[in-house]
Amino acid sequence: MTHSRTLRSLLALVVALSALVTPMVAMAALTPPPLPLSTGPRLTPAPIPLPSFDLLVNAPLTANALEADAWDGGRRQEAEGRGVRQTETGYGAGLTLYDSPSVCVNFNAEIGWSSSDGNPDMYTDWFSGWGPFALNEGEYKASNVAVTRERSVGPGDRYNDSEDTDNQEQHSIKFASHAPYAAGMGSPRIPVPAGFEKGKVMVSVKYLIWDHDQGAKFGFGDGIDYDWASLGIKPGADGDVALYNNGYVRGEWSELTHTIDLGDAKDIMVLIQAQSPAYLNSNIYFDDIKIAFINMDGTSTQYMKECGAVEALK
Repeated sequence: MTHSRTLRSLLALVVALSALVTPMVAMAALTPPPLPLSTGPRLTPAPIPLPSFDLLVNAPLTANALEADAWDGGRRQEAEGRGVRQTETGYGAGLTLYDSPSVCVNFNAEIGWSSSDGNPDMYTDWFSGWGPFALNEGEYKASNVAVTRERSVGPGDRYNDSEDTDNQEQHSIKFASHAPYAAGMGSPRIPVPAGFEKGKVMVSVKYLIWDHDQGAKFGFGDGIDYDWASLGIKPGADGDVALYNNGYVRGEWSELTHTIDLGDAKDIMVLIQAQSPAYLNSNIYFDDIKIAFINMDGTSTQYMKECGAVEALK
């Protein structure tokens, strides 16, 4: 399930990536702005600092964080230390995400990851024109978050699947930190196809939030599940408004789906985001993005075959 919002949010002002060769995220005015993270290596300070904290929560708790904590009704981990439930759902089984049709980017091909080609910092990774960014304000530090590729959560036991069409390579993308963070990845500028002007765009992404249940370790709370996933769409990649759905399901693969009116937009930008306002072991994974344009009278739908490298969108 999802929660819809329209936000001029702290992460909504990220605009389209410049080019695949230099996949930086440009930003409109914001005080303070999210930082592009595609300038690794981030070696000083260390990407994931692990100091000792007396407080689990020191950053302000937003409505989103409180909704995220309340969403599962206080359900704890399936077993102690098990952050991914072993049950089968319509989206996957345990660590494994099932295949689905019409995916335009699946983060699978190793060659698409910057850490495999000239960027030595695997904690500040990006994929085929999808560039990372993070908030750097107060408790939220850009250096606190790792943006990495993941071979286990998503592929599960199929990361050497001989039936895979990407040369047996399977990955998802992971945002992780033990400290407060707000980070995401922005897509390349995606033009509205001819014939779909003033129509709609529908975007979906699979996500999994690690069920850390950390509050139980301290003998109180229902797991203090304050972290959440988001899917944003910007109608007009250079605009300053993104329309969001939030995802709060944890411990198993789920899906965020969002449909917006294009209006006069000539292009869009898609944002996948993760956020935690607390000193928790937050790990949030994304995979299998789909983008479909719907014409103005609703009689035609076109799924994108590629939504990665800028060159693939021309």
